[in-house]
Amino acid sequence: MKKRILSLAKHPIAGGSSLIFLGTLGANIINYIFNISMGNFLSVQDYGLLTALTALLILVGIFSVSFVNIVTKFSAKYYGLGNEEGSLALVHFAWKSILGFSAILTLILILLIPFLSSFFHIDNYFYIFLVILSIFFSLIISLPTGFIQGRLQFLFLTIVTLIQPALRLIFAFVLILWGFGIVGPLVGLVLSISIPAIGLIIYLLRKYRKPEVSSFDHMSFRKEFYHYTYTSFLAGIGITLLSNTDIILVRHFFHAEQAGQYAALSLMGKAIFYFSTPINTVFFPLIAVKREKKEKLRTIVLLALGVVGFISLGFCLIYFVFPNLILKVFFPKPGYAVLANYLGFYSLYIFVFSLASLLHSYFFSIGRTGVFKISLFAAGIQALLIFFFHKSLFEVIAGLFITSVIMLLLLIIYYFKHGEN
Repeated sequence: MKKRILSLAKHPIAGGSSLIFLGTLGANIINYIFNISMGNFLSVQDYGLLTALTALLILVGIFSVSFVNIVTKFSAKYYGLGNEEGSLALVHFAWKSILGFSAILTLILILLIPFLSSFFHIDNYFYIFLVILSIFFSLIISLPTGFIQGRLQFLFLTIVTLIQPALRLIFAFVLILWGFGIVGPLVGLVLSISIPAIGLIIYLLRKYRKPEVSSFDHMSFRKEFYHYTYTSFLAGIGITLLSNTDIILVRHFFHAEQAGQYAALSLMGKAIFYFSTPINTVFFPLIAVKREKKEKLRTIVLLALGVVGFISLGFCLIYFVFPNLILKVFFPKPGYAVLANYLGFYSLYIFVFSLASLLHSYFFSIGRTGVFKISLFAAGIQALLIFFFHKSLFEVIAGLFITSVIMLLLLIIYYFKHGEN
């Protein structure tokens, strides 16, 4: 028994996850300080507006998440094979692709500002422009983030993870104290992403300078890269829509105060997901490396699911038994007191979604990119349920839970069909 415990403690999932967990925990604590501060310094309506703007960042950030996963996949592959020429080709080709895509997407979003303003009921175009600028740099930083994650450099990744929310908190507080209001956190968001993005890109391009002659098969690499990019984007759209459609539709269908309350509920509920995120961060590149080395994967999959399930269930119990305590810790304002009735039920949705998200990540790490059809299908079901059933926040939460259960069941069926093949 003792040997088994020691063996588990030395497992990469435990070691890497522990480091990422500490970094992510620190980052989440800073993020929660930021969000709680904004929820208390700003009015309920302004906090709802800030959350809706952030949701826009995350929604379009599907491309950023996809790029991180793509670069992580290929970085892990070449790291596992010890192929430095492949890593070098990845850095330069991915940089050109991401930069070009980011510039085009940014231009399109700028042209869409009037439409976005009308949909989200936001009168000030400058707010949306700042979010678009954040989107541009979040795409740029996906290259170095994915690259170091794929090479299992978890200490480096932890430092990057901590720097971003710390910068955002500092800049937001300073600007709010100077009287900039909601502009403060938005400018803080831009600076917190752009500063590390520029620094990391310069570091990576200098370290991996392109040689004049290379024996690497660039044609095969580009073909594989494009195929994986296509399916990863589709999967990223599904997962991101599943995570953020509710915020956007609630903002659209409910009045400003309820939208702000739901934003706070989402923040508190998703703490469960954030606490299990380190497992996923380590899991994806580790599975990719092990697959390149032809090692068995089932044990590590079950271990990761067990850890995520244990963490999530523990939080569900706390949210059901002590909802008022959770509210006092995060959102003590009287305007949020009504959320005590929703916390436990929302946490059940997050529990199921956390397991589904981990399995979805697993299939992409082993190259089973066809799984994007499941996430897109689930995203469609979720949007339809909220669109037709939104008389109360309970109906919205029920739609989220039903969708996550359907997605998890489909992924389990997919696993038994494809497994490690």
